[in-house]
Amino acid sequence: MSDKTSRISKDVETRKVQRLGSSSLFITLPKKWINKWEIKPGDKIIMEISEDGTLRLVAEKIKLNSNNRRTIKIDIDSYKQPISNSIPCLYSLGYDEIIFESKKNIDNKEIEDAVNLSKQLVGIEIAEVTENRVKFECLLDTEKIGVESLLRRILNIVAKKVDDIIAILKGQPPSDIQTTVEDLKRIYLMLLRRSIGGKYSSERDTIRNFIISVNSSILLRIYSIIQKIFTIISTDSTIITNQEINQALLDIFQKINNLFDEIIMTILFPSIKRITNGYNLLSQIKQIAGQTIINSLLLKNYIEDLISMLEEALSNSSCSLFLEETPWIERNLS
Repeated sequence: MSDKTSRISKDVETRKVQRLGSSSLFITLPKKWINKWEIKPGDKIIMEISEDGTLRLVAEKIKLNSNNRRTIKIDIDSYKQPISNSIPCLYSLGYDEIIFESKKNIDNKEIEDAVNLSKQLVGIEIAEVTENRVKFECLLDTEKIGVESLLRRILNIVAKKVDDIIAILKGQPPSDIQTTVEDLKRIYLMLLRRSIGGKYSSERDTIRNFIISVNSSILLRIYSIIQKIFTIISTDSTIITNQEINQALLDIFQKINNLFDEIIMTILFPSIKRITNGYNLLSQIKQIAGQTIINSLLLKNYIEDLISMLEEALSNSSCSLFLEETPWIERNLS
């Protein structure tokens, strides 16, 4: 037996499952592990459940105190792309130290562009600059940021823009509080860093985070279209004065805001009822849009694109249903 195999076998222990109360089961933690990591009563243990039946336990204090920093070093001469092009990607992938090196002097303009871009990302700062080396550090601990809260912030920004459209259609002024695309992208990149670049995720959470990442990208595109629709409606007085079109658009955007809730909540708390309600809303939106004669071809096209993206997002969210353990799902894990 090799040293490595022997070392692994010493760390394998068997624990008998015991009963606690009328329905709960439990096993004790290995004393060797408890002593090594100084586990105390009240400490939190993270349980990662995999589809293959394995259960991985990680003490939260180990995760929080570990120096498991992700570092990447980029050879600029081989990469042959501006530094600023790669920073958002590396930030999203969860790297804590991002180093760019070259055998030649790095152009000052390129460094300036990279520094300006880093200022738009939460938690990242420039740590070192020399003639042929630039180092960025990200001090943002995304593990402490909830995916749910970031997703809700994105939803609130997009829904607020829809509220502004509804206000204009009702003859009311839009909100004074305006959020820029840059603000939305900043939160979006934080969400990507948390969902894609997270260090501790179970298989189920990894899949769910993938769905969240895809749908947050769709929400970004939706926001861009909604901004364009807002501009058209706020500058075309015939849309406001035409009672039929006005009412139809009001119905559409009020239902869209309700649909946003179902799309997001289905990811966070999967439910057949939410999915059913979401598809019912989508069907109603399509019906209203199809029966309404909109004179502006540009506005008509934007609404069609918007509906298509909403349908795509709802379809993605519905996949979350199959990540849950429910009576109507039978899995073959053999």
